[in-house]
Amino acid sequence: MYIVVVYDIKTESDGGKKRLPKVMKKCRQYLHHIQKSVFEGEITEAKYMKLKLEVEKLIDKDEDYVVFYKIENKNNVNRENIGLNFDPTSNIL
Repeated sequence: MYIVVVYDIKTESDGGKKRLPKVMKKCRQYLHHIQKSVFEGEITEAKYMKLKLEVEKLIDKDEDYVVFYKIENKNNVNRENIGLNFDPTSNIL
């Protein structure tokens, strides 16, 4: 499956400032970093479930939010860029 993850971590507190890099690092383990708090990529169902559980443990559910967009088939994704044409997979051999 193909997923897009978008998150907003409240960084007004010291706790939020510590959570933000942890969430980013966790998402980088599974997906391509597209823009600040946006990640996307292909992932197995098992890894998707693991990522969700790990991120859930990192965030404060009263201050933060994370949105997972699941796309069952990568061919159903119509991605359009305005400005730089950034392809996160271009440096993968």
